Amino acid sequence: MLKKNFIIAFRALKSSRFYASASIIGLTIGITCSLLILSFVYYEMSFDTFHKKRDRIYRVNYDVLMGAKETISPSVPVFVAPQLKMRFPEVEDVTRFLPGWYSQTISRGNIFFDEKGFAYADPHFFRLFDFKPISGNLDMALSDPNTLVITKDMAKKYFGQEDPVGKTLLFNNDREFTVRAVIQNIPSNSHFNFDFVTSLYSIKGFDSLETRQVWNNPNYTTFLLLKPGVNEAALSHKIDEWVNPDPKSETTTADNATYLQLEPLKDVHFNTQVFNFKNIFIVTDPKYITVFAAVAVLVLLIACSNYINLATAKASSRGKEVGIRKAIGAGFWQLFFQFLTESFLLVIVAMFISVIATSLLLPRFNNILGKEIPFYLFNAKFLLCIIVATVAISLLAGFYPAFLLSKYGAVESLKGEFEKTGKSGISVRRSLVVLQFTIAIILISGAIVVRSQLLFMQSEKLGFDKEHVLVVHGNADIRKSLDAFKTALKKINGVQDASLTWRSPFETVTGNGFSIKANPASENDWHVVGGIAGDDHYLSTLGISLLAGRNFDPAKIKGDSTVNEFIVNEAFLRHYRLRAKDVISKEVQLGLAGKGSIVGVVKDFHTSSMHDQIQPVVLFNHPGYFGEVLLKIAPGNLPEMLKRIEEVWKSFAPSRPFNYSFLDEEYNIKYKAEQRLSFLMSVFCGVAILITCLGLLGLMTFTVSRRTREIGIRKVLGASVLNITSLLSKDFLILVAIAMAIATPLSWYFMHRWLQDFAYRIHIGWWIFVAAGSLALTTALITVGIKAIKAAMANPVEALRSE
Repeated sequence: MLKKNFIIAFRALKSSRFYASASIIGLTIGITCSLLILSFVYYEMSFDTFHKKRDRIYRVNYDVLMGAKETISPSVPVFVAPQLKMRFPEVEDVTRFLPGWYSQTISRGNIFFDEKGFAYADPHFFRLFDFKPISGNLDMALSDPNTLVITKDMAKKYFGQEDPVGKTLLFNNDREFTVRAVIQNIPSNSHFNFDFVTSLYSIKGFDSLETRQVWNNPNYTTFLLLKPGVNEAALSHKIDEWVNPDPKSETTTADNATYLQLEPLKDVHFNTQVFNFKNIFIVTDPKYITVFAAVAVLVLLIACSNYINLATAKASSRGKEVGIRKAIGAGFWQLFFQFLTESFLLVIVAMFISVIATSLLLPRFNNILGKEIPFYLFNAKFLLCIIVATVAISLLAGFYPAFLLSKYGAVESLKGEFEKTGKSGISVRRSLVVLQFTIAIILISGAIVVRSQLLFMQSEKLGFDKEHVLVVHGNADIRKSLDAFKTALKKINGVQDASLTWRSPFETVTGNGFSIKANPASENDWHVVGGIAGDDHYLSTLGISLLAGRNFDPAKIKGDSTVNEFIVNEAFLRHYRLRAKDVISKEVQLGLAGKGSIVGVVKDFHTSSMHDQIQPVVLFNHPGYFGEVLLKIAPGNLPEMLKRIEEVWKSFAPSRPFNYSFLDEEYNIKYKAEQRLSFLMSVFCGVAILITCLGLLGLMTFTVSRRTREIGIRKVLGASVLNITSLLSKDFLILVAIAMAIATPLSWYFMHRWLQDFAYRIHIGWWIFVAAGSLALTTALITVGIKAIKAAMANPVEALRSE
């Protein structure tokens, strides 16, 4: 029975090649897009799932309320890990992980590179986390200081075909580390990202450091392995009682408090609320997963609607076939399953082509997203998803056409009553056309809003000049003679200004950076600010405007001076409700930088993306924090300029790779997610329009074929080409207009919600919806117009003769 159904279905599709081709193309495009997005979603949901003990592993987050401002850090003070293991029997094991904030120069013989993937970890790290070993003993690899575990790629990079175990690598030209083990490269679906990991006990003085219970140094990412059956909520409560034994004490007030949060490992990859300095951990905003999943559903819905439209339109020409089948004894269910088999066959063909297309497009898709998504076809769960999707799409797309074709009796079908009583089918087709264009207009509007917001963020004034600013990243050799290095750079022709600083202004940490006491005599007046270390050329190099007071005194930046001067921004004044003239000479204390006085006020400038409000920032002149150089360079011959800067670099650090970046590029990196979303939204808009127009073309073809006699008669009676074109097109254009009316408020609602994530955002103007509707309307007009004009220009004699 099934075999016969497939044979009949194949013959029916073969006899209607245009209908079959249009249906397969529409379904293939929709399914391919959905498979690509499904691969992305599946990949994101697979993060850290390869760890066998993942369900019992929790990260300890550091939740600090300071000055009524909450900041959450993924790391805690160093002593927390051993204390949790000792105090709470529910904890089976514990490990700490410390990312290397800055690059390390690693060498072996004449081979040397600056490596960013460096980290420290406890000896127990590889007991909790399952990274595949290649050689060496992972259990004992980090038990001693100056020991090292490296990945397969790093082993090949530095040792070639040799076995690295037992051999050494030189770090920063002064310390040797012995390789104890080699592991497979870190899987791309791990939130960890490192190539080298050494023991925490390689840090000088770490033994004594971890015994000091000081809460103001939260640098160590800590993971707990709980015993089976432990209630995480109950344990969290007990930990809170340890951290805050007296909730009414002076150190725990409404505005200032410290908490430790336990976060399941499965949630770590999706937590964008915690501080992630230099993107050490791989994190994805779950909202973008939701957006992509919604787009996949919408595109697939358009494809299915397209098939239903074509199938129901084609049904009008199959009335005699249905009548004959019923006359010779075919029942409702027999015909229903026959037509459903046709749908299933079309979907199988479309799915097969889509799988091939997905495998071919996946590398490009990865390149756009900056991911390493594998081809999941041979993954059992993913394959099951494809099978379920094939059946679901077949039922979704094929149920109504099969029902419509099967419900009429033999006499009705043979007499042509099918076409006369097919008003419900026409209504369904019109509804689906409206649905398709509604989705298309929503996607177009969304793409315009995303693109407009992206352009706004990239072009908005930041409060300083990011163009033609080079950030020269220092290292241990450079820092030994930083002043002389800066002086040598300033002598280069084309270097307009230079400043010593801690790091790029876009790496200013607000929240986990510094805390300030506006009243140094108070014990409970700490407020969170962003801290920037810079010398007396910092403002001029970046073009930051001074509103009141003065710049740093160069005489107070020499040597190891402990006399600090501070410059604050306007947000600082707003936070403390102060006026610029009242804050000058005010004594404050800035975290570990020490006490000093405010000497100047600058205009607000952005140190983060447009997602965040400008926060209070304090610039300070402590030379102990200087480590990088900002260069303001003249536009012109950039390659020659870089060559001369590198020559100066090599004269100070001959065995270190030249390491630099451009400030404008660092800023643009902050909007990678929006750039990718903008590009993909544009692509999916094109796909939605293409599928919708393909369906419109099919519907117009069947409309013209049904009205051939009418068109011929109208032409004989004197109707013009314009009259006939208008007659055939107006119904479709009315449907597009209805779709515009439905899509506009929906688009505004969803894009308004999306824009709430940005502190600085565009206004959603009326022109966006006019542009989206006009594009949809124009596309529909071109699609139906081409077919309508062709029909209107046909010879009426031929049309009437064919009837």
